[in-house]
Amino acid sequence: MTKVLKFGGTSVGSAANMKRVAEIIRREKARITVLSAMSGTTDALVRIVSAAAENDQNTIDERIGMLTEKYTTCIEGLLNRYKQEALNRMQATFELIRNETSNFREYTSERKIIAQGELLTSAIFTFYLNETGTKAVCLNSPDFMVTDQEEKVDTKRLSEALAPVAADPDTFYVAQGFICTNNKGEIDNLGRGGSDYSAALMGAAIGASEVQIWTDIDGMHNNDPRFVEHTYPIRNMSFDEAAELAYFGAKILHPATIQPCKDKCIPVMLKNTMDPDAPGTTISNCDDNSKSFHAVAAKDGITVIRIHSARMLMAYGFLRKVFEIFEQYRTPIDMITTSEVAVSLTVDSDKHLNGIVAELEKLGTIEIERNNSIVCVVGRMEHGDAGLAARVFESIRKIPIKMISYGASHRSLAILIATEQKKQTLQSLNDGLFQ
Repeated sequence: MTKVLKFGGTSVGSAANMKRVAEIIRREKARITVLSAMSGTTDALVRIVSAAAENDQNTIDERIGMLTEKYTTCIEGLLNRYKQEALNRMQATFELIRNETSNFREYTSERKIIAQGELLTSAIFTFYLNETGTKAVCLNSPDFMVTDQEEKVDTKRLSEALAPVAADPDTFYVAQGFICTNNKGEIDNLGRGGSDYSAALMGAAIGASEVQIWTDIDGMHNNDPRFVEHTYPIRNMSFDEAAELAYFGAKILHPATIQPCKDKCIPVMLKNTMDPDAPGTTISNCDDNSKSFHAVAAKDGITVIRIHSARMLMAYGFLRKVFEIFEQYRTPIDMITTSEVAVSLTVDSDKHLNGIVAELEKLGTIEIERNNSIVCVVGRMEHGDAGLAARVFESIRKIPIKMISYGASHRSLAILIATEQKKQTLQSLNDGLFQ
């Protein structure tokens, strides 16, 4: 079996954890191992970027000092023969970061600095594999993860670049998740959580038999265990259900991960680095039709935009004009409801909100409401099944609901609530639907 394994930041967050990861990839005979940066690294690098933009040298020095201590401790606990090479590699990394902060360019330097966590972590881990007798090669993901103007990865180029890897069963290849090269030839990234997506794309490119996503929890749970009591792991899940949960807030998996594997019918396994023998969750084409409700997820940071306009009454073309504005600002819409004279919709990014509102005001009166969450119930909800919506709403009868999305698919029912009501909503759904 040809496997691609991805490990998150916590999984490689210390020398001890890296040793555990090495044992796992040897056991699984991973063809490609995709790594995130050591836990805490990306947040520190983002803070360095902010400090560089503000010319805050004290914060830059403080964060680089913290990272130097973190990586030195890891290297000294991991390596002997390759220790000095790894320390030199680390020093070169932080020298590059200092140079970029001294000659800061808003977009280019930001992306280059943030990429260093994955590059350094994967280099150290490859040194360890080779030192412990495992033939390993560290790939440079920006060489083959290249995006176009639409920020989509060139999968043909990726497949051609990884063809030698696919044909070499005797070498353990290590690659960086998250980072890529954009259409301008600059180092860039696939966004937060993009390491999962990187692994899925690499798995599809080499025709993997399995893609494994390793984190610090035992698979996908039926609800968020950080907020809800009495959750349980789901052992089997369909691609469509996993995609809905990932998009609507399930933190264990990046939303874009599912499609490349679904297209190639490659199962995705969600596994626990701290408990490698736990069964985890298997995501595949198989549906579990035994239950109507399978899981719940929540997505925070939702902004509601309400458009009131008498021009909608008995008119056509109005929604097209609204959608064109969001397309212009490349901002996706999560939920939408309409009436004769109003449209309410939600977005999960307010990056271009001012520009969007300015355009929408040409169409009608605009209201903005922040601090909301979308809660999504996922399962098998055939349109001919009676009583399913009633069960959901009975569970949350004490929760004020602002919007409802139901009927767009057979897989989900989504509601919009105030974020302050999220914990109560998740627990109520858990008690009402799963207990």
